[in-house]
Amino acid sequence: MVSSTGAIEDAMDVTFVVLGTGPAINPHLGDNGTKTLRQLHAEQDDEERFQADLKQAVLQSLASFGLFLTMAIKNISGADMVGTGLKNEVGEYNCFLNVIIQSLWHLRRFRNEFLARSTSEHVHVGVPCVVCALYEIFTALSMASTDTRREAVAPSSLRIALSKLYPDSNFFQEAQMNDASEVLGVIFDCLHRSFTSSSISDTVPVESNCMGSWDCGNSICLAHSLFGMDVFERMNCYDCGLESRHLKYTSFFHNINASALRTMKVMCAESSFDELLNLVEMNHQLACDPKGGGCGEFNHIHHILSTPPHVFTTVLGWQNTCESADDITATLAALNTEIDISVLYRGLDPNNRYCLVSVVCYYGQHYHCFAYSHEHAQWVMYDDGTVKVIGGWDNVLTMCERGHLQPQVLFFEAVN
Repeated sequence: MVSSTGAIEDAMDVTFVVLGTGPAINPHLGDNGTKTLRQLHAEQDDEERFQADLKQAVLQSLASFGLFLTMAIKNISGADMVGTGLKNEVGEYNCFLNVIIQSLWHLRRFRNEFLARSTSEHVHVGVPCVVCALYEIFTALSMASTDTRREAVAPSSLRIALSKLYPDSNFFQEAQMNDASEVLGVIFDCLHRSFTSSSISDTVPVESNCMGSWDCGNSICLAHSLFGMDVFERMNCYDCGLESRHLKYTSFFHNINASALRTMKVMCAESSFDELLNLVEMNHQLACDPKGGGCGEFNHIHHILSTPPHVFTTVLGWQNTCESADDITATLAALNTEIDISVLYRGLDPNNRYCLVSVVCYYGQHYHCFAYSHEHAQWVMYDDGTVKVIGGWDNVLTMCERGHLQPQVLFFEAVN
């Protein structure tokens, strides 16, 4: 359901920019490239009308989507209120942040370890502190979970703390929309700096035969110990046998292009999600390094993990914020609720199984979160302050397809 404090408000301040394909000659410009005041006023009037028409179209689209969600939830037998929502008052545009808070909250090990640590045990990051703000919200969610009223919790403290990190930019400023995956990365960075008292750029020394380095070897760092993947890359040429292109780095996300994923699904219809991810990666090929004595033949890169993360996070990249219904449906068809990351990464024991816990989706300029409730053994939709039981995974897919919701961030938690 699109609440009055959710998608409609998020859309009202959207700035629409039309990009041209290159420089063009404007017949209304004089020899010196200037315009008359009358021409400027006329152009301003045209632009205002264009913006107004576009905003009206967005609002109509969001209204239709809100009606669909209302009807869909009413048609789900036994749908009731579970969990605790997060506030998104008029003009706050908190939805991108709310879905990340809900996703982190539903990762049980992260929630338990984070709440178990006293606020005095960490170095403060920012003024006010980002980690303290997140701890405050988690504490409020924990208290609300035992309250039958289930009143929504305000994320304002975290929103303010994040905005203070970037005072000279629009990054995470109040009353501004931002990207959910970007705010997740910043929260990881703050957690790292807070529990290790160093920045993510403080890295392990580089090996002589390998470019890059791993970020953090500190076991007390919640971000790296639960979400981080220390990846070692290398190429083994199938033609000349040379081993080259050594690279090591730490990543919190496995990034995948949505178009490449659904294209691979069409080509390999019977393949599972983890197999599709691996096939897409194998399509990314580089030449056997001629500078290192290689033959120049193209090969795919091997990705090696010595230790699996507790949470495997996949980020889907889309071309547009409003993709076609067919493309969304085709992408959703490639997803599974279980994956084995040993299919993707070498160095791991087979059957490294993970289960999907949360999916962050967006429609236009509004975010939703679908999280799996172990207590109810069902998926729950979080739309800011609105919280509803959806049902099984098939119900989630149906809502995404009919509501044109594009999955962006998927959180998989290790089965063991």
